Amino acid sequence: MTKIFCRKVLAIGAAAALLAPLSGCLAPLDRTAAPSLESYASQLTETADFSGVILLARKGEIEFQGAYGLADRQTGRANTVDTKFSLASVPKMFTAVSILQLVDAGAISLDDTIGTHLPDYPNRAAAERVTIEHLLMHTSGVGNYWEAMEKLDGASLDSHSDYLPLFADIPLEHEPGTAFSYSNGGYVVLGLIIEAVTGTNYYDHVQAAVFDKAGMQDTGYFLPGKPVPDRAQSYMRSVERPGSWDDMAARAEPRGSAAGGGYSTAGDLLRFATALKQHRLLSPDMTDVFLQGRLETPVGKYGYGIIEQSLNGTRLLGHSGGHYGVAAELMMFPDLDTVFVVLSNGDVDAYWDVEMYAHEMIAGPTDETRNYAFTKQLIAETVAKGYDAGLKMHRNRDAVRKARGGVIDLAAFKYIHRRHYDKGIDLLRLNRAIAPDSDDAIFSLAQGLRTAGRNEEALETYRAYLERVPDSSEAKSLIAAISREGS
Repeated sequence: MTKIFCRKVLAIGAAAALLAPLSGCLAPLDRTAAPSLESYASQLTETADFSGVILLARKGEIEFQGAYGLADRQTGRANTVDTKFSLASVPKMFTAVSILQLVDAGAISLDDTIGTHLPDYPNRAAAERVTIEHLLMHTSGVGNYWEAMEKLDGASLDSHSDYLPLFADIPLEHEPGTAFSYSNGGYVVLGLIIEAVTGTNYYDHVQAAVFDKAGMQDTGYFLPGKPVPDRAQSYMRSVERPGSWDDMAARAEPRGSAAGGGYSTAGDLLRFATALKQHRLLSPDMTDVFLQGRLETPVGKYGYGIIEQSLNGTRLLGHSGGHYGVAAELMMFPDLDTVFVVLSNGDVDAYWDVEMYAHEMIAGPTDETRNYAFTKQLIAETVAKGYDAGLKMHRNRDAVRKARGGVIDLAAFKYIHRRHYDKGIDLLRLNRAIAPDSDDAIFSLAQGLRTAGRNEEALETYRAYLERVPDSSEAKSLIAAISREGS
């Protein structure tokens, strides 16, 4: 991923979507959730450019469903509740269910190695030591393919085997089973195992084994170039051209894979959750195997293609996904028989805001939602009163409160996108002050200064970044570009 966008997918959080703290949100399971959600989401379109769909269901009944923003900015086509959105990593759950179905049928074992089903797998160490369970839980050490994919220069990825040259020869990152390292490559290998065992390509198999069984008629992996009715295009705020939105279609995988991609609707994701609950996808025992976290990780307890969190003792199960101009999450609260879905085709700040709102609405305040609320208050203080006021507020904060740097960063670029340059720069300066060891905070400040036309300051800041990251070819090229502009 290139730093010029400043926003690492799902690694950077949201901007200040609503200036009121989250502590003013709904009480858990408040029956006024539907009208409150409608008011909240409508406001979010103004404060954070929310573009997407939100769905809340309880006891199998949809209590709220709303669509906002544009599916296609070029034509002006609006999102609807039936719009198909890119899912990024959400389909890891579909792959995991397909694998567990094969385990349930006795066709494979979680202890099988890659080589058991893929005897010609090119990495012998992985083939002999990595198991299906390792792949499901991201403990395999198998590499990723994003960096290599960006260098393909137009080459197509028509099948799962086409992905192998992008990552299979990378040495294992660690001994299998000893560490968590998120691996899209590992899920591609799971897709190849499904193909080898069933004799069917992954796309056809998951269609029959998951989508058809769950009644997910609007979900699929669509062929490049094939018209797909009511599909949302993906966009991000342009860093280089304030006021404009960049179409991120060129950043998307051509079709998607067992690791992610594909498209679905909020309604279809609810149908998936319902099919799980009704044991239409897995046996009752295997459903229990699937619906649990297993390994503590920075994102929660990661299980077999699913993440479990505990929010005030309330179990949350599901998976999120993020890519350029894509943010999606299916949240299942089995103890409350509640499902929440958010799908977005815009920048990730609105998605993060919706996620925190949903957590607090359904399960009550947590440390995470309180830190998020504090960060939004900090942003509001800085925007209203300037950098010094924001820094003072941060220094005087409650010792347990933590500001989320990614949230501040994206808020800054939202203001710069709206041509409120001074407000955006104040936020970037604040981020650098509260995270002095962050190279990204320095680079983001330089980028913001350059976009705001403050080239001398940008040049100085890029040079400060280069002192810390001397091998950065991007910083060197930007320094050269600014120098040419000034000559």
